[in-house]
Amino acid sequence: MRTKHFLLGGVLLLPLLLRANAHELLANRATLVLRDDTHVSITLYLAYADALHAALAPRQTTAEFLTMYSAMNSQSLEKELTRAQAQFQAGTKLYLPSGQPITITNWLWPDPRQVQAMIQQRIMQAMVDPAGHAHDEPLEVHADANAAQKIVGLRVQFPPQFQKVLLVWYRPAQVWVEPTTWSPAIRF
Repeated sequence: MRTKHFLLGGVLLLPLLLRANAHELLANRATLVLRDDTHVSITLYLAYADALHAALAPRQTTAEFLTMYSAMNSQSLEKELTRAQAQFQAGTKLYLPSGQPITITNWLWPDPRQVQAMIQQRIMQAMVDPAGHAHDEPLEVHADANAAQKIVGLRVQFPPQFQKVLLVWYRPAQVWVEPTTWSPAIRF
């Protein structure tokens, strides 16, 4: 009898758990990949409208911010995005275990038209479902970091506008696999 109640409770909670896990996937994330001994590639997946709001107009309500930036002309928007990106770049820091900073370069930010379209889409979602909690697909940001010495470890810090960031890091293992042959054993 207890097993039936436990299973029934689990079945009833399953939609809530799935919704919670799906929500977590939309959280800000960062992936650091050690490409060679001195090069790290960085990919950020950001709730970009929220980060922009925090950087550019934290005293405005979300609705005020979205309305203003959705209707902004392209030159003004680009100027504002550049201002926010400068804050994001200054607040994103990599350090070697010795405390020596590593310069992050080659920043690649989302296109301003893509950002404005995303903000406009968010306004439309709010109009259709005012009680809903809109989530944008995260936008990708790319960058590189090159150290003068071999990277054996890192520490990273993100700007406060990103809020909490899920950090994933790895050094890829790769081999060529010839046609009709087996790869070496893949271990995780």
